[in-house]
Amino acid sequence: MLRKSFIIISIMLLALSGCGGGTKSRPAVQAPANGAPTGAPGVSGAPGAYGQTATPAACPAKATRKFAKTRFITNAGLAAGTFKRYIYTPYKNGAFKGGAPKRKRAIVKAAAAAVFAFDQLRRAKTNAQSDPTLCKVLIGPIDKLSASMKDLAGKLKGGQADPAEIGSVAGGIEGFRKDAGGAGAGFQDKAPPASAVGG
Repeated sequence: MLRKSFIIISIMLLALSGCGGGTKSRPAVQAPANGAPTGAPGVSGAPGAYGQTATPAACPAKATRKFAKTRFITNAGLAAGTFKRYIYTPYKNGAFKGGAPKRKRAIVKAAAAAVFAFDQLRRAKTNAQSDPTLCKVLIGPIDKLSASMKDLAGKLKGGQADPAEIGSVAGGIEGFRKDAGGAGAGFQDKAPPASAVGG
């Protein structure tokens, strides 16, 4: 009888132990699921919400430089005007073709113009970064155009006038002009001082 009672008690303890283990395991499984949303601030539920903000961290909330937009327009206009006068127009007129009169001089001036235009784009970026609206819209296009202008300058310095690259930069400038106009900073071609490209 005593042995039988002992067996019954052992079975009951095992059963109670099993129930207790099940009760403890349930919250452990559910806790991460319930805790995940509260531990992820800024999640809106929209796809790609992480890392996407209305105002890029690198852009200021208000203007940080006086006349930044006006300066941007001047710099962008000089970059575009220099490219058109000393690179695109001579290219269209055949000045860079083999056997063209004063070809070497034309390429040297084109190389200097590309360097000057690249510097104006650098200045334009500095001014765009100081204006909240321009910063959000134009930094990407400026970076892309600057990279193309830098590559073109390198080739022109080496005496190479690649028609495809010149055409690509020309298209990039027009796209950049359109983007700037949409941001309220439209610009027109502006002739550089003759000293900027060696006379």
